[in-house]
Amino acid sequence: MSRKLAIGDIHGCLSSLKTLLASVAPTAEDTVIMLGDYVDRGPESKGVIDYLINWPWEAKLVLLKGNHEIIMSEATFSAEHLTYWCNVGGLETIASYDAKFSNIPKSHWEFIEEGRAYLETKKVIYVHGGVAPKKALAKQDPVDMAWRRFPDAKKHFSGKLVVCGHTIQRKGVPTDSGHTICIDTAACRGGWLTCLEAKTRRYWQANEKGRTRNGVLKGEKSSKKSKGAKISSSRES
Repeated sequence: MSRKLAIGDIHGCLSSLKTLLASVAPTAEDTVIMLGDYVDRGPESKGVIDYLINWPWEAKLVLLKGNHEIIMSEATFSAEHLTYWCNVGGLETIASYDAKFSNIPKSHWEFIEEGRAYLETKKVIYVHGGVAPKKALAKQDPVDMAWRRFPDAKKHFSGKLVVCGHTIQRKGVPTDSGHTICIDTAACRGGWLTCLEAKTRRYWQANEKGRTRNGVLKGEKSSKKSKGAKISSSRES
């Protein structure tokens, strides 16, 4: 049976990504939707991009663009933009290229530019930040969609569930408001990288220490409790 699997903000946490995918084990029938923010703050931004460019799984891969990809792209505009990027995680990204901005290859710049603003299915909208509730998706500003915050989310007029990242959920589990689920669980800040199957509301998590756990969201505001979550100390990578 096919699954649509959304993965939140990776932020250079390559080890977490590999451990998470090993736990989820996507198949050729599945679609993996990356919600953006592949770079900055974590230790292996270069490695994350290499991994996604050379995607080793048979599952279809869909890449969305996060605000940190936008910031990285804008860093080429001026010294001011470059300074801003460095202040919000760009220094860690440059460090992953042997501390030389000039080492970032053309293929990686193309990767940063080519991410989609959103993915819409019959019942779910996948986006990095969020959506304007009263506008058709095709008429929304892609930059605005990358920067919207989860606390401001309102039900989209289409009635579809929105799955997003961007806003850290500090309790370490996804937050389900009923109409929107946020799965940024602070992978780059000692937290967890999360994968969610929206249809079943099942989630999997991994961290940089190689630990994994999983659970099922129980409904609105389900981050307040994580009953049923299973935690393991798997060291596989």
